[in-house]
Amino acid sequence: MSNEYSVTTSYVEVPFPRIKMEPVTTTHPTKINIVVPVIPEPARNIMDLVLLTAGVSLNASLGLFIVLNSTMYNSTNCYVVSLVLSNFVILFEPLMRICEWIFGIHLKINLDYVFIMSFGTSILTIILLNVETYIVICQKNSPLRKSFLKASSAIKGIIFIWTAIVMAASIELHLYDHFEKEIVDDIYVSSTVMFLIFPLLVFIILNYFILYNLTMSKSTSGTWPGKDVKRFVFLIGVHMGFFLTVVPYRVTRAISLISRRNDTMIEITYTMVKTYPIILPIISFLTSIKRNPRRQRQETSVVI
Repeated sequence: MSNEYSVTTSYVEVPFPRIKMEPVTTTHPTKINIVVPVIPEPARNIMDLVLLTAGVSLNASLGLFIVLNSTMYNSTNCYVVSLVLSNFVILFEPLMRICEWIFGIHLKINLDYVFIMSFGTSILTIILLNVETYIVICQKNSPLRKSFLKASSAIKGIIFIWTAIVMAASIELHLYDHFEKEIVDDIYVSSTVMFLIFPLLVFIILNYFILYNLTMSKSTSGTWPGKDVKRFVFLIGVHMGFFLTVVPYRVTRAISLISRRNDTMIEITYTMVKTYPIILPIISFLTSIKRNPRRQRQETSVVI
């Protein structure tokens, strides 16, 4: 009776009892993007070494090619440099593995921060690329066209993107440290939905208008507008590279947090993310080559 009485008394005294939330506690800095190894370690180490070497060399070449060539200073190439910087953030993960494998150096890198930063900055930069392509192709007489296409305007947009994502990532990671795992999972899933649904709508709408405008130009003049088509092909290549390599991991990780974990699929898509730093420079270099029909030789021009 005494126990029953005490329970009743406590209920009367505290009609709305607080539920104690246990925060996520771990000595590892990463709380979400933890991968259980499925691929054998020797194969994984060699794979990371190849991806790191190729990624660093290709992105460094592309970045220096743009920065050291004054004729390359335009808004599109500013966005390409932003994507290059985002690729270097992705390469922190294989760098950590290689340092541990070859040099025995254990770098404590927060992979949650790495993937939030790279994913957010990449997708927002691609949105700006879409807006720029739409203005160039569909708004040729717009008074905002000239100001938007300035390199200075692109740099301001890039600075805003990186600043906003740094702040958003810090806030999200701060929440990870103060809530129980179930709520942390919900935060990550909500963030994934937010950063996928809105950009997808923007991509679909703008690319529809761009393709429609190109089709109308073809029907009017009888030929495809070469520069505009080239710009659109570059944009589609960036889209496909990002959505086929980076997005699957983010979606798989979010699904695994609300259902049964699939370690094999997570590591496969996790490896696909590390191939994107290789894909972007290849797309940029391929679209920067144009053929002179008279000399039948290839010349390198601006990326777009």
